[in-house]
Amino acid sequence: MPTQGHKRGADDSSTSNDQGREGNKRLCAIAKGTAATPTLEMDVIKVAKDGIGKVLSRLDKVSSPYANMDFIGYLRNKISALEAIIDDKVVVGVFGRSGAGKSSLMNAILGVKTLLPSGTVGACTSVIIQVEANMTDSNYVAEIDFISKEEWEKELESLLKIKEMDGEEKDKRMVNMANSKIQALYGEDAVGKSFDELKSLESETFSDIPEFLSSTRKILSFDTATKFSTEIACYIRSKRKIHGNQSKSTQIHYWPLVKYVTIKIPNSKDLLEHIVLVDLPGTGDCNKARDEMWESVITKCSSVWVVADIDRAAADSDAWNILDNSISNMGPGGQCQNITFICTKTDIINPDNYMRELDDEDLHIEDSSNYSEEQKRACILHRNQQAKMEIQENYSNPYKAIDEMQVFTVSSQEFQEDNHYILRQEETEIPELRALLKSLNDRRSENVMRDYVNGAYGILSLVHVVNHEITKSMETEKETLHKLLEQRLEDELQNIDQFMSDIHMEFDKCLSAGVLESEKTCVTRAKEEVIAPKRKGGGGYHQTLRAVCNGQGFCRSTNGKITNMNASLSNSLYDSIRNIFSKTFKKSQKSISAKIANFSILLESFDEETMFPRLAFLKTEEHKLKADLKNEIVQRKKKIYSSLTKSIMTTMHPSYIEASDVHGKGSLKRMQDILESHIESSKSTMFHDAKGKMLTLLAKLREHIVQELRSKLKEAVKQSLHNELPLPDISEHYEIVKSAHEEMMGKPITNVEDEKCILEHNSGKEMTSEQVTAKIKVPLRNNRNDEKTKKKKKQKKRAKDVLADAVFVDKHMSALIRRVTMVMAIADDLLGEDMIQDEMYSIIDVAETSEKKMRVMYKALRSGGPLVKSAFYTALQTNEPNLVKDLASP
Repeated sequence: MPTQGHKRGADDSSTSNDQGREGNKRLCAIAKGTAATPTLEMDVIKVAKDGIGKVLSRLDKVSSPYANMDFIGYLRNKISALEAIIDDKVVVGVFGRSGAGKSSLMNAILGVKTLLPSGTVGACTSVIIQVEANMTDSNYVAEIDFISKEEWEKELESLLKIKEMDGEEKDKRMVNMANSKIQALYGEDAVGKSFDELKSLESETFSDIPEFLSSTRKILSFDTATKFSTEIACYIRSKRKIHGNQSKSTQIHYWPLVKYVTIKIPNSKDLLEHIVLVDLPGTGDCNKARDEMWESVITKCSSVWVVADIDRAAADSDAWNILDNSISNMGPGGQCQNITFICTKTDIINPDNYMRELDDEDLHIEDSSNYSEEQKRACILHRNQQAKMEIQENYSNPYKAIDEMQVFTVSSQEFQEDNHYILRQEETEIPELRALLKSLNDRRSENVMRDYVNGAYGILSLVHVVNHEITKSMETEKETLHKLLEQRLEDELQNIDQFMSDIHMEFDKCLSAGVLESEKTCVTRAKEEVIAPKRKGGGGYHQTLRAVCNGQGFCRSTNGKITNMNASLSNSLYDSIRNIFSKTFKKSQKSISAKIANFSILLESFDEETMFPRLAFLKTEEHKLKADLKNEIVQRKKKIYSSLTKSIMTTMHPSYIEASDVHGKGSLKRMQDILESHIESSKSTMFHDAKGKMLTLLAKLREHIVQELRSKLKEAVKQSLHNELPLPDISEHYEIVKSAHEEMMGKPITNVEDEKCILEHNSGKEMTSEQVTAKIKVPLRNNRNDEKTKKKKKQKKRAKDVLADAVFVDKHMSALIRRVTMVMAIADDLLGEDMIQDEMYSIIDVAETSEKKMRVMYKALRSGGPLVKSAFYTALQTNEPNLVKDLASP
């Protein structure tokens, strides 16, 4: 039993301000293999920014009569694009029904007990809350975004109509929701008032939120979490009862007007510098703007946490409804890679009830002076283990785009308990969940550093070289190289264009089959799933169907369950493209992203003193362009995937409008007839139109990729080879950033001892065009030859390093099988390096749990020998750095 009275909670994060030459010494250590740290990350970026700042300062002093302003504008645009890299963050969505303990969980993880209001009787979080780090000062800040005044007036009219309905149209849950919104804003006695009467109260009601009337953002800032929590409660909580203080009951609660709230907390850099935690309400909302925001956030989530009370986690229909009904948006229609199921309130247990079928020996409880506490602790831990096993067994993942699901059993209360607690800190599993969040943040930090330094290195390389004197022979070399690079560009573009054309044809074939199936089954499917499902009828379902019509085919109920007519009608189309969509957009050798990754117009190696920095700039520009295209593909993938349901929604729109206007006795039957009749009359064109929309978007993606590669690489070649401009000396910055860049890329870009020069300076002697071409054209990159070169480089890895890697993998087999979670990310890396084949990748992919995937993985490692184990170790370092450090430590 831990010692009572020990102070519990999260450690405050700290920031480092190390600067100057001492910082530069640390930077130089990168090139010697020193591991990246937050301090090194900031120092590298700072040095890169300093160098870029010097360039900008010089550009400000250049006037058009003396310089190529097109080149200057090009440099400025490249510099501006660097800043966007730092602002891009990873979104973690936190789902769960009201009362599941999401707010308490987030408070515990962030180490601030009173950050988000929680535990109030009858209260629940009712708006989307985004939590991120405050990187500017030490205050707690809330940025509140409101819906528009026009949106609220439209919603108010809708709320009053809900209250007026009777008979089979009446839905008590919807009426209660309407009353709670009206009372929150206009007071307890506002329930019976008309629209005009409520409007007359608004001058007083909205006097404290002029930002709502002017459609601007409201900002609150406080130096303590307690004060902050108290002041933001009325903007995010649906109800608050404070016993013994009745005067507070008249306080206005503005949450019905809030679209979302962004909370920025200090001292959270280690967890949230590159992460946004989004608390998503588990209940539906009749406000379209908020529901659209909810759906939009889901598609942006890279990771999803589903939160449920442990007592009902495995059987919590609300939690599973949220997961099941959102998973298509998070997987193929989004960018989610993993799901975490979190069981909360594990400390709430009655040992006597729990042990009715167990005894002390089953739970390994020994008789002691603290028997009751030891008994409770043993019951908690036993139930935690049982819950994890049951949830993993119940989980089925229909979408291969989502790799894993981890299960945590946590106690926020025990973790934050200062004096008397039952569980040890690690047994609350909050530290483990914090470590997971920190790992996400660290990984994004490394990516930000890599991408920023990569971009800065390219710019500084170009600036570094334009100050060098150019000879006549070098001008000839540049002209010849320019032509060769442009020819290589056209050849590679033709390859990409053909690849995309083949994908388009395959989608066309699959969708055609889906259209035929949809036409056969659409009416029956819509009736059984949405229009008239079995065992559903009367007033309750009447309101659900009406909400579906009012929501253009989509309704999210108060318990989080989604009813989606458009999705139901498009299911056969989605079934027809499931495999091809996964192959096209998932990480694999046959995906669009993989094809772009193999695209290059560059030379395999180069180290000539004057030409190399120009080509280094081209290399970094090509790298950045491919990264941007991959991100664009993710965003367009969402639109391509959702195009089927959106097209069907457009076709169904007239019937939704007509059905929503039906009222009175027998209205449910009339609504059902309207919807069914419209589907029957439209099915011959509706699915063909949806197919056409998806194919059109695929064609536009193809055009975008080809156009972006052609236009931007042509411009990069032109600007890198044909511009000279006196710029400041940034040699020191260039060398430091170059060292960091080389280390992050895994090897020096050039090695004069090992690689042959492509272009020789020739000591000022002029060369003929034929001589230049002969020196340049041989190393032009070829994808097939490039793959052979990669394999040769792998073979050159020192034998002792390969064997050391293999020993590590063998030694820690049991721990790795249990603890590795990013299995598919590692498998992706091994597949990309040709260390495992497609067949083995598929076997790993279909394994149900991380542990089972790892057991299959080890079969591949054993059969592949030391080289494959070494590649696995390298992928493990990339995807699970904290685990590697933990296992490697004494």
